[in-house]
Amino acid sequence: ARRQRQMCIRDRQKREEAAINLAITEPSIKVVEYAISNGAPISPNSKNIYLIALLLGLFIPFGAIYTKNILDTKIKGKDDVASRVGTIPILAELPRIKGEHLVFDNPIDRSAQSEAFRILSANVNYILPTTTNSEGKIIYCTSTIKGEGKTYVGINLSLALSSINKKVLLIGADLRNPQIHSYISENKNLDGLSNYLHDETIDWKSLVVKGFDKHPNHHILLSGNIPPNPTQLLTNGRFESLLREAKTHYDYIVIDTAPTILVTDTLLISKYADATIYLLRADYTEKNLLEFSKSLFDSGKLKNMAYVINGVGTNKSYGYNYGYNYGYGNKS
Repeated sequence: ARRQRQMCIRDRQKREEAAINLAITEPSIKVVEYAISNGAPISPNSKNIYLIALLLGLFIPFGAIYTKNILDTKIKGKDDVASRVGTIPILAELPRIKGEHLVFDNPIDRSAQSEAFRILSANVNYILPTTTNSEGKIIYCTSTIKGEGKTYVGINLSLALSSINKKVLLIGADLRNPQIHSYISENKNLDGLSNYLHDETIDWKSLVVKGFDKHPNHHILLSGNIPPNPTQLLTNGRFESLLREAKTHYDYIVIDTAPTILVTDTLLISKYADATIYLLRADYTEKNLLEFSKSLFDSGKLKNMAYVINGVGTNKSYGYNYGYNYGYGNKS
């Protein structure tokens, strides 16, 4: 009987231990009512993600283009210039041509480049003053800074005028940084304008060279040796005498002059010009430099000035297709 009581006590202890263990493991949370769901995830929301992606896809490229246009300080074409220079005429937009030393050396050439310069030569005649005498007209080619293409345009303009049976003299009056010699493969120290201005015994006609065989009416007076005092040479009176005499021998005298913002050479001799072609270059000339050239026109420092935009891309140049840093110095 004693042993049976002990077994009953052990069974009761086991039941109590089991009840305690059950009480410990029993969950304290009960589901009152199950949620109703359609099976789709609440997050991430695919519709919102697609909408945000679409907006970013539109905003990023348009924002990049807008930012690029705001930060781009270079002129692109006629519209950029016309909006800043007022009533100053724009004679032509010359198409960008790949390569550097491309010259209109064939009078019957029919390339886009040649046609562009024929248009320019025709437009130049509209701004030249009408006179009753038969003297030649003096046309200056200048720019604000180096590299805008004044020498390139001056040469091709003179050749375009020569191609219509006009007698043309091209003069290199940029005595500090002459470049015409590089287009005709001549030594830049060949005697030229500076030698004539310095030495009263020299006849300028003896210094004239022919650079293009297919243009018999086209003559060139190179800049000559680079002098230490170009300003004094250009203002000693002999340059005026040269022009006065050249006007009796030639229909047009095209003069390649120095950039206006770097040196005063061009402004000192500007009074002799019948027309001044002011070169700008697309994707190169800063828009804020237009104010400087406009001030030269407004003040009368440059006579009868008109712009020519060089190197304009195909989408800006009405179907034509065509192709320098602020430093300025000697270049071989």
